Amino acid sequence: MGQIVEIAYANLLSPMILFFLIGIVAVLVNSDLKVPSAFYTGYTMIILFTIGIKGGVELRNVSFIDMLPTILSAVVLSVLMLFVTYFLVSKIFKFSITESWALAAHYGSVSAVTFIAGLAFLEKIEVHYEAYMSAILVVMEGPAIILAIIFYKMYLQKHGTETNNPNAKLSHVVKEAFFGKSIFLLLGGIFIGLVAHADGLTKIKPLFGDLFYGLLCIFLLHMGMIATQSIKKIEKLRLTSFLFAFILPIFGGTLGIITGSFIGLSMGGAFILAILTGSASYIAAPAAVEQAIPKANSGIYLGSALGLTLPFNLIVGIPYFYWVATLFY
Repeated sequence: MGQIVEIAYANLLSPMILFFLIGIVAVLVNSDLKVPSAFYTGYTMIILFTIGIKGGVELRNVSFIDMLPTILSAVVLSVLMLFVTYFLVSKIFKFSITESWALAAHYGSVSAVTFIAGLAFLEKIEVHYEAYMSAILVVMEGPAIILAIIFYKMYLQKHGTETNNPNAKLSHVVKEAFFGKSIFLLLGGIFIGLVAHADGLTKIKPLFGDLFYGLLCIFLLHMGMIATQSIKKIEKLRLTSFLFAFILPIFGGTLGIITGSFIGLSMGGAFILAILTGSASYIAAPAAVEQAIPKANSGIYLGSALGLTLPFNLIVGIPYFYWVATLFY
C-alpha cells in the first residue's frame, strides 16, 4: 500500500497534473481565465499529430503479426467494457435505456488524454512499452461507439420509435466514430511517421516533439476547466448515482493489466492497455452520440466521462494501474 501512495504522490506533483488541478480551481473560484478556441484547436492538432508521428516511426520496426494479439485483445476489451457498462448503469444504477447505451458508448471507447498522460508517466520513470500502442488507441476508439448505437437502434425499432434523422444513420455514425477529428489526426500522424524520410521528421521535431509536453500542460489546464464546468451542469448531482464513473476505471484497468500480462506485453504495455480499457471517451463518443442518440442527456455522459472519470484516472487511476502492473511483473 505504501508503494501506491508513493507513486500517487509523485504523479500528483507532476506538472501535467498540477496544470489540470489549476484548471479545476480556476472554475471553482470563478476566475475569468479562458483558453481561446483557436489556440485550443491548434495545440490539440499538434498534440494528436505528435502522438501519431511518434507511433508511426516506431511502427516501422514492428510486424503486423506481432501486433495481432494486442489488436484482438483490445477489441475484445472494448466490447466487454461496452456490455459491462450497460449492465452496471442500467441494472444497478437504474439509468434509462437511452442513457445506458449513451454511457456504454463512452466507457467502451477510450480517452486520448489519459493515454498521453500514461505515456508521459512511463517516460518519466523510464519504463519501456510496446511501440505500437498508439495504433491500439486508434483501434479501441470506434467499435464500442458503433455497437452501442446499433443496439440502441434495435431497441427503438422493437418499440416502434425509430427516428428519421439523417444524422442518426449508421453511415454517419461510422464516419464520426472512425474519421472524427481525433482519430483522423492520429491516423494522419501515424501515416506521416511511417513513410516520411528521417531528415524530414528531424526538421519538424521542434514543433511536433520538443513543444509536446508544454502544450500538453496547457491542454490539461483547459481540460481541468471543462471537466469542472461539465460537473456543475449536472442537475441534482448525487455522487452515489455516479459511482460507476469510478468503478468502471478500476475494473477496466485491472482487466487490462491481467489481459496484457496474459498475451505477453511488457509491464509498460500492459499498463497502457489498462489506461485505455479503464478510460472513457469525451471527444469521439459525444460527437457520435449527440447525432445518433439525441435524447440522451449530454450532462450525464459528459459529466461522468469528462468531469469524473478523467480526473479520477489522472490523479488516482494512473498510479493504481502502475501498482497493479508491478504485482503481475
